[in-house]
Order: sequence, then C-alpha cells, then structure tokens
Amino acid sequence: MAVKRSPLRADIDLEAPGKRVGHVRLPYSSHESAYGWIPIPIAVIKGGEGPTVLLTAGNHGDEYEGQIALLKLIRALEPEQVRGRVIVLPRMNLPAAAAGRRTSPIDGGNLNRVFPGDPDGTVTEQIAAYVASVLVPMAQASLDIHSGGSSLDYLPCAYARMPQDADDRARQHAALQAFGAPRAILVESPLTNFSMSATALAAGHLHFSTEIGGSGTTRPASQAIADDGVRRFLAHLGLIADAPPVTTPTRMMRVGGAEHYVYAPVRGLFEPAFTLGDDVVRGQLAGRIHFPEEPERAPRELHFAGDGMLVCRRVVSLVAPGDCLAHLASDI
Repeated sequence: MAVKRSPLRADIDLEAPGKRVGHVRLPYSSHESAYGWIPIPIAVIKGGEGPTVLLTAGNHGDEYEGQIALLKLIRALEPEQVRGRVIVLPRMNLPAAAAGRRTSPIDGGNLNRVFPGDPDGTVTEQIAAYVASVLVPMAQASLDIHSGGSSLDYLPCAYARMPQDADDRARQHAALQAFGAPRAILVESPLTNFSMSATALAAGHLHFSTEIGGSGTTRPASQAIADDGVRRFLAHLGLIADAPPVTTPTRMMRVGGAEHYVYAPVRGLFEPAFTLGDDVVRGQLAGRIHFPEEPERAPRELHFAGDGMLVCRRVVSLVAPGDCLAHLASDI
C-alpha cells in the first residue's frame, strides 16, 4: 500500500543550489485563523557535490541550546563553504517552541514520542510524518540536538542509541568523538522506539542526539558545546573545511536499565543528596522526599540501585510518583 503524501509543504526549493530560508507550512484552521498555517522555520544551504545532512532542534520546545546553535549556523554558513547540502530545522516542533514547552499546546503531543507520525493525525503527528517521510529520505546523516528542558539538567553530552550493524556503530563512534562533547552516552535500553533517533537509524542514517545542559535556559559553556559540535560534525562528514578543534577526548559512557535511574515513589518535596558529576555506588543515599502537608511525618529516603556518575538530575523540587529524579551513566 502506498504511503500517503504529507500535506505539509516547504515554501522554498530544497533541491536548488544556494541558500534559502523559509517555512514548512502546516495547514491549521483555528478560531483565530480559519485558513491559517503553522510556519515551521526551515533553511537549506547547498554548495558543491557532497552528502546531505539534516540538523534539527526544538524537538522539545523548552530545550534552547540547539535552537540557538542552529540559528547561528543558518546566518553564518554560506553555499560556497559547503560541499553538499545542509537542511536545518531550528524549531522542529514550532508550536511547543513558541510556547516554551516540552509538548505542543495545540494537541499536547510530545514530538519525540510519535515518530514516524501520521500525515492524517494531530498537528504533532503531522510534523513527525513530514520529517520522517520527506526530509529524512533526503539525507544520509542527521543530528537531533536536545537538552534537559525545564524539568531536567544534564552534564553536557552526546546521546546515542546504538545501531545494530558493527560498521554503523564504528561510524557513529567516530562521529561522536568528532562532535567533541565532554562525554558521549550510549543507550542500551531506549525509553521509546517512536523517536527521531529511531526513525533516522531505521533509515540507515549516521545519527546521534545530544543532551546539552537544560534547566530551561542556556549557559556559555553548554552553548559553546552545541555551537562548536555542530560545525565539527559537518567537518567530520566533509561538508565544511574548518571547525573548532576538540580540546579534550570524549569520555564514552553507557546507560543501562532501571539500576541507572531514580524515580519518585510518592508525592512531596525532593531533597537531593548529590550534585551533578558525583560518582556514587549502589545503596548510597540519593535523597529524601519530605511531606509538607504532614510536617510530623519522617521523610522517605531513596537510595541508588547501581553505580555510576550522576549525569542528570531533576530541576524542580516538587515531585510526584513517576518523576525521574536522577540518572547515572557508567564508563565503557
């Protein structure tokens, strides 16, 4: 059965040489705009012969390092500097990014949980379907830039689910080292199979993601990792000639199963007993959940179930059952 064509359209030519900036138009009829469309920014910079690379950010709208890095790249990169084609979506989930939220305010959709999408589905599903069915097939490599967003803070890292093929894993490993984040975390048990990463790897892409900072903001150090890493990735693939050098080798790490995560079992105020970057061991105190509505009640203690480095923590102290409070990674 033929795959249904996406109703979304770019208002620029994605194939012609040169540099063009425009929008992917998603038809959307609302109370405020009966015949309107949602303008998802897109840019293409195409020079001489070479591969096509897809760069995306704003998959989650409250993650800013990638959005800023790609906006800078669009302004700075010129066709004569490029051997191949760079397609850039700096705010892939435009409704969420415009609202500064992880999920879309239109349909509540989490874009990175609905790939490969549905051209007849919700707004979020239609965005995923356009990226998966139109843009991904154009490219041979892709990078989806994430950070912790409003609720999480990460030690800056590249973040990758591993391809099945050994040669693909070797290519990915080389690209992770070239990107030059302080650490690269390989995910052994992905949280979802409906992500941009899953779609890109299924298409045979050289692909990885990132988790660069977070807390609903950006900082000079984490922003520099995103800015420089994108250029190093393009240089590694031969699309551009110059990129900032890697000053420190990337530390390769892994995230396993449940032993690497701490979740809240009850509602309350979380008091962490750790700092990002700490090395911890199984059984060590992770923190306490206090019960402000029951002042006389003793807090609930939580302990780590595995060994490793604290690479991610929850930002918000108010927690509910199921909230991720921290996760670890171990050296490979």
